[in-house]
Amino acid sequence: MRSLIRLVGWLSLAAVSAPGQGFEVVSVKASSPGAIAIRCDGGPGTHDPGLWTCSNVPLGFLIYTAYGLQPYQFRPTDPCCQGRFDVMARVPEGTTKEQFLRMQQTMLEERFRLKLHREQKEMPVYELGLGENGTKLKASAADAAPARQDPWEIPEYTMGKDGYPEFPAGRGGVAGGNGHYRWSERNLPMAEIVKTLSFHLGRPVIDRTGLKGNYDVEMRWTVDVAWLLERAGRRDEIGELPDSGPAGPTLARAIQDQLGLKLISKKGPGDVVVIDHVEKVPIN
Repeated sequence: MRSLIRLVGWLSLAAVSAPGQGFEVVSVKASSPGAIAIRCDGGPGTHDPGLWTCSNVPLGFLIYTAYGLQPYQFRPTDPCCQGRFDVMARVPEGTTKEQFLRMQQTMLEERFRLKLHREQKEMPVYELGLGENGTKLKASAADAAPARQDPWEIPEYTMGKDGYPEFPAGRGGVAGGNGHYRWSERNLPMAEIVKTLSFHLGRPVIDRTGLKGNYDVEMRWTVDVAWLLERAGRRDEIGELPDSGPAGPTLARAIQDQLGLKLISKKGPGDVVVIDHVEKVPIN
């Protein structure tokens, strides 16, 4: 389960298009048929910035990650991209995170002849507004430490007695285990709050709150683990699921009760990604 949470974290990257040089060395090969765990490690901002490795990762997830996509933009479980691969790449010293993502995009374009385009599509969206009694978001202190510089970092945590993650003192982020999620973060602008909510809600969120400045977020919610695994295309690989403990509020309820905000479901335009061409076997 921890590997799934790590993968979800990797899927929350911001979209970028900054140019960057290629990897110094890159190897892409099909994963072993018996491999189960999905994992990516290393790269800028991690414990090993010079080496990026992925094991048993579906091509769809590599695309999803490299282009910083949201769940409503592209489904990593798309039939076009179910092949699983192991990747090893040497990252040049001093590579920025933006350049690192561009290197991943270049690798996909060169090794898989990936071609894609974006288009607008009408879909369910949420408008995020103020609750009846106003927001419960706490304005960040003027001298608050800046928000995490690494939005893809998987935070350290332990599972608390209440069944939800607990972060070390002075640390935070979004983490979950057995369907119980906690989001604890400081000094976030509304744009970042909306981006995170969009990811976890699975549809575009449009900010109608009118809130300015930066805020501290503290909330927790639960999701159906079986549904989460189905969404990731991995339900058939997992046996009996562990007891997730008592059910808590849904994310929508937590937004209302804990943040003092409300979601209004509507139809609206959303940016989606269409795969025009991709090879099923990498070109080496």
